Amino acid sequence: SIQDNLYNRALEYRSANTVQIDSLDEFKKYFTPKDADKPEIHGGFAMCHFVDEPEIDEILKELKVTVRCIPFEGNEEPGKCIFTGKPSKKRAIFAKAY
Repeated sequence: SIQDNLYNRALEYRSANTVQIDSLDEFKKYFTPKDADKPEIHGGFAMCHFVDEPEIDEILKELKVTVRCIPFEGNEEPGKCIFTGKPSKKRAIFAKAY
């Protein structure tokens, strides 16, 4: 059906455009436009360990990135926040804000 096709295309797009990032350098590289004068549209999502601390707001603001989702289930994985280095139990999903 049309709905099934649209759903499957959306799942494929999400999978193809979602990356797992484990360092602040990787995060910055992923979200920094290659051409600052004419920034390209960036339709990707990054899953990163995250602890909500005020000190990371400036980094997110500078890169024009926001937290899009902190999944409730299926995301339990101990690690360290890429921004603060503090222990984290989950990954959050980040994306560019336009």
